[in-house]
Amino acid sequence: MPLTSIVIIFILLFLIVVLFSCSLFRNAFAASPVFDQTFITDEQMSDQRNDWVQTYGNDSSHLRSDYTNLLAVDYLSDGKTLDATLWLKSNLENPSTYSQPLKKIRYGMLIAIVSLPPTSGYNGANYNYYIEAVDGKWSEYLYELSSTGSSALIKSKINYTVPFGGTTIGPGYVNLRLDLDSIHYPTAYGLSFYTAESFKTNEVRDFTSWVAIPPATIDILTRPKNIVIRQGETHLIPAEMSTPYSNNVTSITFDKQKQANFSSTGLHVSTQRIQPPLFKVEVSPQTPVGVYNIPFVASVLIATTYTTSLISGAATTPVDTATEVVDPEFQVSKKYPTIGYITGPANLTIDVIPPLTVSETFTDLWGKYGTPVAIFAGGIVGAFSTFFIDHLKSRRKHKQRAIYSSDLYFWSYRIGKVP
Repeated sequence: MPLTSIVIIFILLFLIVVLFSCSLFRNAFAASPVFDQTFITDEQMSDQRNDWVQTYGNDSSHLRSDYTNLLAVDYLSDGKTLDATLWLKSNLENPSTYSQPLKKIRYGMLIAIVSLPPTSGYNGANYNYYIEAVDGKWSEYLYELSSTGSSALIKSKINYTVPFGGTTIGPGYVNLRLDLDSIHYPTAYGLSFYTAESFKTNEVRDFTSWVAIPPATIDILTRPKNIVIRQGETHLIPAEMSTPYSNNVTSITFDKQKQANFSSTGLHVSTQRIQPPLFKVEVSPQTPVGVYNIPFVASVLIATTYTTSLISGAATTPVDTATEVVDPEFQVSKKYPTIGYITGPANLTIDVIPPLTVSETFTDLWGKYGTPVAIFAGGIVGAFSTFFIDHLKSRRKHKQRAIYSSDLYFWSYRIGKVP
C-alpha cells in the first residue's frame, strides 16, 4: 500500500476518533440541573382565590370536572428529562371521560427560560408542552411561543392510544415526561403546571404558580457579615436575601418552637422590616456565650414577565400563518399566571461573647474617641503653652523696663538732675 494511502487512512481514523470523542463530550455535559423529587400542594399552587380560570368563553356548566381539578404536583429531573406527576381530584377508573364528543381535556406545563428576557415568549412562557385527549385519542405537543403572537411546533405525536390505568394516565394521576434536549437543556427555568377542560367554545384551566428549577436556595448576606454581639446588647442587623431569580423578599417566618428555645436562653430575634430585611437581635446578660444558628423560612417573589409588554398590541389578534385563523391558545395565554414564589430555609448565625471588662471598655472608648480627645487636648495644651510663653515674655519685658527705669533714676540722681 502506498505511503500516501496509509497517511490518508490514518488521518480519517484520527478525525473519526476526534468527532466521536466530541460527541461523547457533548452528551456528557449537555444537561440541565439534576434534582430530587419536589412536591407542591394545592395551597402552594396558585395565588388566586379561585383555582379555576375561565380562559375563553363564559359558560362552565359542563366543565370543572374532577378530572381536571389539580390538587398537587411532584416533579424531578435527571438532567436529561423532566418527569412530573399531576395529582387530580378524581380517583375513578372511567376512561370514557376522555371520549366525550365536543370535549377536550389537556394536561401540560408552561416553561420559562431564565436566560431569556422577560419580554420573550408569551406572558413569560417560552414553551408550552402538553398531552390532550380528543374523542378518546391522545396527542402530544411541544410549542415554542413568541412575543409576536406566533408559535412554532417543536414536536408532536398524533392520535395514539393511552390505556387508562397505564403508565401515563391513571385513576387520579397523569404522568408527563419532557425531553430537555427539545428545549436545549436550560440551566435554569421556571415551570407552571396546568390542566385544561373545554366544551364547545368554552374552556377552564387550573394553573400552579411558577416554580423555580433547580429549586433555589436563599442566600443571606448580613452587615456586618459576622454577627458578634455581647451579652446585654441589642443590635439592628440589615440583611440582603437573594436567589438566582429574585431578591424581592415577601415574608420571613421563624419557627415558633425553636424561637421559644432560644428565647429561654435570653436570645431573641425578630423581624423589623421585610424589604429590605432588617433583624433585631436582643441578647440578655444571662444568655450563655456561644454560637447560635437561628433558622427561618423566607419567601421570595419571582415574575416571568412585566405587567405591560414592551411589544404593545403585538398579540391582540394572533393569527396562525398557515390556517389564517385566530389561535385560541394565545387568547388563553393572556391569562397565564406570571408570578410565583420561592420559599426556602436560611439561617442567621450569631456569636454571643462576654461583656467588656474595665480595661476593654477603656480601650474600646479610646479606640472610638481617643483621636478626637487627643486632638482636643493637644489644642488646649497648645493654646495654654502659647498663653504661658506670652505671659513669661510680658513679665520679662516688664522686669527689664523696671530695671531700666531704676537705673535711669539712679544716674539722674548722681549727676544732680533729680533733686
